[in-house]
Amino acid sequence: MKDSSFPDDPLRPSKMQVSTALAQATPIAKLSQGFAKVVAGGRIVRLRNDKPFLERMVTGIKSTHHDQSTSGNHAKAVLESITSNLEAGIDMVDHQELCLAKMGGRLSEIALALNQVRSPHSSDEDRSKSQIRFEVSKEQIRELSQSTYDNTALFSKGFAKPITIAVPTHGEWEGISVDRANIDQPGLITVDQGKVYGPGPGYTLDTGSVKRAFAEWRNLCINNRMQWGLLMDRLHGAKRSLRNVLAGKSWSIPETPEGQALGPLRRPHRNN
Repeated sequence: MKDSSFPDDPLRPSKMQVSTALAQATPIAKLSQGFAKVVAGGRIVRLRNDKPFLERMVTGIKSTHHDQSTSGNHAKAVLESITSNLEAGIDMVDHQELCLAKMGGRLSEIALALNQVRSPHSSDEDRSKSQIRFEVSKEQIRELSQSTYDNTALFSKGFAKPITIAVPTHGEWEGISVDRANIDQPGLITVDQGKVYGPGPGYTLDTGSVKRAFAEWRNLCINNRMQWGLLMDRLHGAKRSLRNVLAGKSWSIPETPEGQALGPLRRPHRNN
């Protein structure tokens, strides 16, 4: 029996729900900043259009198999590369989640500092100490926003090109996009440029400003987990296909996609 696609996992969330949420999370028209990057050979690398499709999008190295269309070893090597690429994408999303969790902790500290400043029981000295704690938390958020994974930024200021992972689905190559979390949003910018007390420069924050920053941060966390779920779904499918190949079943590598209109990969959750 020929296994030419990654089977769907009924235990996973609806792909339509995941696709819709991801498409809404990143407006298409603004994906223009940064260099195009892909995951190939388990590493995040810059796209090299001068290389053959499998080398630049999947394996990261030139194939040593002469008859690629029928070689079982070649199919195994491609599936192993796909598995390792998806695992690298998941690792990136996990690192991003950890940084987002730390940012959330710092935002909580900022909210606490603001509440202490607004308390009628706080003295001027207490309010000055709250401003110092606010500045420390704000600087920690800035440091976290510079975090990287495999020399690739986890966050962006403005919409940036996603990292692409090529996976086969139903006999065709498909591009899964992993987004850098965009922190260039009104609430987060206001907090970054604000203060809670004193005559220094910056906006004097109010409760609404911090609530808005929390809402934007929460949306970034939701998008992060949806990307994780999508990647895990594809990873389970890749591993099943690899087990089938190791058990002696055949698996056909999809044809190389043609044309550049879609990047050239079909993307179910991003109409680009």
